Amino acid sequence: MIDRAQKTNGFKWQPNAMLLLFSALMLPALFALGLWQMERADEKQQLVDRYANNQQLSPLTAIQDFLADRDQQYRRAWIKGSVDNDRIIILDNRVKNGRPGYEILQTVSLAGEDKRLLINRGWVPASLDRNILPAIAPIQSDVQLRGYLYRTLKGGYQLDDGITVAKSWPSRVGWITVQRAEELFAEQFLPYQLRLDRDSQGALETGWVTVAVQPHKHTGYAVQWFAMAVTLLILTLIANSNLISWLKNRSSSKLSD
Repeated sequence: MIDRAQKTNGFKWQPNAMLLLFSALMLPALFALGLWQMERADEKQQLVDRYANNQQLSPLTAIQDFLADRDQQYRRAWIKGSVDNDRIIILDNRVKNGRPGYEILQTVSLAGEDKRLLINRGWVPASLDRNILPAIAPIQSDVQLRGYLYRTLKGGYQLDDGITVAKSWPSRVGWITVQRAEELFAEQFLPYQLRLDRDSQGALETGWVTVAVQPHKHTGYAVQWFAMAVTLLILTLIANSNLISWLKNRSSSKLSD
């Protein structure tokens, strides 16, 4: 009797074409999203490690060090030069603690170096009236500045502000790189900008974020995507077969034995 019941109620595949099509489309997408988040976690971890390693090195003080072949991203630097207070870049759409504002960038000429250095003084709040630009206190002409070197990372969204030449100063732009600074100022620049320390002369409100999302969060997102994929796989198996009743019958048979 039991053998006949097992034969009658054996595992059966009962495919539903629509459900299978849905799963066939969604499963690769869920796994792909999980893998993408794992890649993002690896990229962010590399940035965090890069920051930690280069911050531990001794500060750069010689101009020749700025041009060295090694990676100087996030390396601390102490420089002395003459700040240009007449030409100021106002970097638009910089949100800090939920408040709209700008980052203020100027240039420094260094003794014995033809190329200029772009410095980022930090953040200032924006007026509710877009026509009113912030008033920026000048920096004394010859000053020692402290901060760390930064080169704009690849990727990310760049706002097309339609500006090719700075027609007046200060100039409000949507994005900035060293290469773009060379176009706006019509001068050559060293390959990094200097982001000022909080206690450096000329610093405004600083405190840049190395990565917006920490690596462990990306890993957590990846686990969620993979869990959703596994859940979908199990539900697909259940919906397209008699798996539940088959498992119940097997359990009943073992209890009967």
